[in-house]
Amino acid sequence: MIPPIKKQIKSIGFGLLNPEQIKNLSVAKIVTPELYDIDGYPVDGGLMDLRMGAIHPGVRCRTCGGRLKECLGHPGSIDLARPIMHLKYIPLIEIGLRCFCQNCGKLMLSDKKISECGASQRIKKSKNAKKCPYCGEANEKIKLDKPTSFYRGKKRLFPTEIREMLEKISDEDWN
Repeated sequence: MIPPIKKQIKSIGFGLLNPEQIKNLSVAKIVTPELYDIDGYPVDGGLMDLRMGAIHPGVRCRTCGGRLKECLGHPGSIDLARPIMHLKYIPLIEIGLRCFCQNCGKLMLSDKKISECGASQRIKKSKNAKKCPYCGEANEKIKLDKPTSFYRGKKRLFPTEIREMLEKISDEDWN
């Protein structure tokens, strides 16, 4: 008798997919808001595209051939005209906007203060900084008006502007 093989999982990693990875995994590109044609059949390239899974008991999935209870579904992709903010990332976006310089993208603490304090203290201290120690730019206070509206002073920041500001932050500075 062969003994059972035991395996131990040492770690699991979670992360975000970049746009190219999403497109590569996608079985259908959504290009139309139409759901069904005149005959009541799902439109190709619509939100009910059969390549993403069976949606009615009598229909088969066009990707795996499974029926409604056999097919778990397949991912599709859609190209949005403008950037949007996911509600679950609003707290992280808020930290990014408040703790990093709006001009140069550096953490609003000097190298000396960064080495002196831990991660949670860095966030607290950099939130209250009024002037960037690297470029000397004075940063206006960022305010979040729930659920997703950010203001710099009295000016509303739109997702395109927020994206530009966050892109200035280096990966090393986030850690």
